[in-house]
Amino acid sequence: MKNLKSNLIEVLISFLLYGFFAWVISCFPQLKSGPLTFYLFIPAGVKLFSILIFSWRGAIGIGLGTFVRLLLVDPSIPWGTWLIVSLVTTSILFLAIELALKVLKIDKNLSNINYYQIVILAVIASVANGVGFMQSVNFMTGHHMDGGAFHHNFLIIMANFAGSALFVCALVVILKQKRVILGFISRLRSNIK
Repeated sequence: MKNLKSNLIEVLISFLLYGFFAWVISCFPQLKSGPLTFYLFIPAGVKLFSILIFSWRGAIGIGLGTFVRLLLVDPSIPWGTWLIVSLVTTSILFLAIELALKVLKIDKNLSNINYYQIVILAVIASVANGVGFMQSVNFMTGHHMDGGAFHHNFLIIMANFAGSALFVCALVVILKQKRVILGFISRLRSNIK
């Protein structure tokens, strides 16, 4: 029972993180490059982070998050179509990251990961996610992204990479400044009391 609870919490964390950052980018319409795509897609970093940290549980959470986002962005498409797109995209991403971890000889607990490997993983994840998303949307809907397939693939890949880079850089800064942030929160709490 305890294992089920921790698995569900990890799925929920991934889902909520993805949903939060998808909502954040939706607040900036100038970042949109198409009906379903962006010039900077920060949730791509959440996808990479969730799969690296939570493995298959992270994949389930981001798959659900992708499904909900697509339903909200274009409810005119049947939910089954968006479910298939989410499953295909997330599966391709998960398999690509898992394979990359094995090829790069990165431990499951990420204890031996370095910055260069994070960049390589971000590139692999961006390509897998971008191509998987574009191809599955084209195949399932046939109208959202036709014309200029190379341009759309390149745009999605670059948006995913930029989003992953921004997310990972922000995470590194936050982790490096953990003491400063915790001290600030502690001082804030003491001032409130």
